[in-house]
Amino acid sequence: MPNKPIDVFDRDQEWADLADFAAPDLPGLRIAVVYGRRRQGKSYLLRRLAEAGGGLYHLATEQTEAISVRRFAEALAAWQGLPAGALGFDGWEHALDVATELMAARPSGPDMAPLLVLDEFPYLTQETPGLPSLVQSLYDRFGPGSGERATPLRLILCGSAISVMSDLLSGTKALRGRGALELLVKPFGYRDTRNYWGIENPYTAFLHHALIGGTPGYRELVPDPHVPEDPTRIGTWLARNVLRPSVPLFDEANRVVHEDPRIRDTAAYASVLAAVAAGESSPTKIGGLLGRPAASLTHQLTMLETAGFIDRAQDLLLERRPALTVADPVVRLHHLLIEPYQADLEARRAEQVWDETAHTVESKILGPHFEALATDWVRHHARDEVGLDVGATGQTVLSCREHKIGHEIDILSLARGAHPRTTGTPIAFIGEAKSRDRRPGPAQLQRLEHLRDLLTANGHDASGARLGLFSTTGFADELTAHARRVGDEVLLVGLDQIYAR
Repeated sequence: MPNKPIDVFDRDQEWADLADFAAPDLPGLRIAVVYGRRRQGKSYLLRRLAEAGGGLYHLATEQTEAISVRRFAEALAAWQGLPAGALGFDGWEHALDVATELMAARPSGPDMAPLLVLDEFPYLTQETPGLPSLVQSLYDRFGPGSGERATPLRLILCGSAISVMSDLLSGTKALRGRGALELLVKPFGYRDTRNYWGIENPYTAFLHHALIGGTPGYRELVPDPHVPEDPTRIGTWLARNVLRPSVPLFDEANRVVHEDPRIRDTAAYASVLAAVAAGESSPTKIGGLLGRPAASLTHQLTMLETAGFIDRAQDLLLERRPALTVADPVVRLHHLLIEPYQADLEARRAEQVWDETAHTVESKILGPHFEALATDWVRHHARDEVGLDVGATGQTVLSCREHKIGHEIDILSLARGAHPRTTGTPIAFIGEAKSRDRRPGPAQLQRLEHLRDLLTANGHDASGARLGLFSTTGFADELTAHARRVGDEVLLVGLDQIYAR
């Protein structure tokens, strides 16, 4: 396996997956599909992979088929060391046939088979809808089924239009069953984002991630990538780098929606995104806000989810409608702060807008985002760091006769191997995560104990469930002392632990 280049930050698992795919051990043509939202570093990663093995990386552009084929011919000739104009093709079928022959004539290296990367593949399929079928034909002739002595060849199709790329290997599509690797490149996790931006203060790192997220390409779009360590100055930094009409991130949310070719009525999709950003998490509530029946939003919601703009979370215990949230913090920020206050921001009153929207930021951004970070910590770090061994983790709602209201459980974990939405499901962990100035105390712990009793009364095996409180501002002294006395039964997790290096 080729070593990951030192200039590729993080992406260890992605590099390992790609390097394994590109290895020359297996015969024949093998196909990988790599996709993810723009600015995640996909192209950077694939360029480095091609360079490591002497492969050909080709970036497609929005051009007619004739121009696209000519550009590919020029790139292929340069890769082969041929003079400009030495290759000419009458279409993509001819181009791919010749490219495959030239690749097969190149000897495999010790770590990688001959490799061709077609980046921004959706641009090509837009002008040549039958291109996936041509790739299928190529696979059928040169793939693993062509014999044990078939020359190892590797083809990577990459793109930013998630709805297009994720559909390539699905259903009855031409490439169904022909992909050896399907890799979704996601934003950095919150810990890697902190390191990538060079932020030391964990509370500042939390604020920054809640507002900007983990998309690595955003760092290149801000005038000042040096985030102040003082969390009270994050508003000033945001005003200069995001809430200013002349900087790229100001209108990033609109641009990323327009990027997906299957999203045509952008105004309708923007209205749905705005409703979800405002906290409306169910199709019924979103439809009510927009004055439309929930059934009429099925297509828009499905498309936004497929395109990676919203996340859908199923209730762990109940068969009810899933909760919807905006996937990209920058899109959420756009619909909560930029769009409603655009006139003020264009008048250069960004810091005033930041001050006036403090409640919105706290309730609609920081609160939900801290719940998401705490849930992520339970899923990915709690086992190794505090011995919390859990299975499926998410949220649920419990009815309560005593309080006449439903209790929302921020973080609920089932026992390992337990199936969600199953009668008597064993519960391993119950947690509450709050981003607020007031430090949690005994009352919050008593609420968790009450929730555990309710779960047990509902037939779940929750008697041994551990309880956990998550806070951005620490915990009351009385609660801290109690947690020390009971040991592992109660977890108190602050930002220092969530962001542990």
